[in-house]
Amino acid sequence: MKKLLLMFVMLSAGVIAADVEKGEALYLKAQCQKCHLQGKSFDPNSVNKEGKVSKVSDVRGIHKWVEGCAHYFNIGWFPEEQDLVSRYLNAVFYHLEK
Repeated sequence: MKKLLLMFVMLSAGVIAADVEKGEALYLKAQCQKCHLQGKSFDPNSVNKEGKVSKVSDVRGIHKWVEGCAHYFNIGWFPEEQDLVSRYLNAVFYHLEK
């Protein structure tokens, strides 16, 4: 039983890592870093469409921003792709509780 649980945990971690990689690829392909990369480090709060700084406090907020940018810039992401980008941003930059 413990072996099965360990295998499940390892498989889940692999799926999460794969999702993060897919999200990163989408983020880079859409060139989101043009607005959100200031200098050498990512600044998730660098701009919004009104030119104001705005911070997110939960994972839902990240997804809301990703969805808004995807729509505003007509990126053409499906909801699943928006989820992947949101997971990538949270895993790499925000580290918010799910």
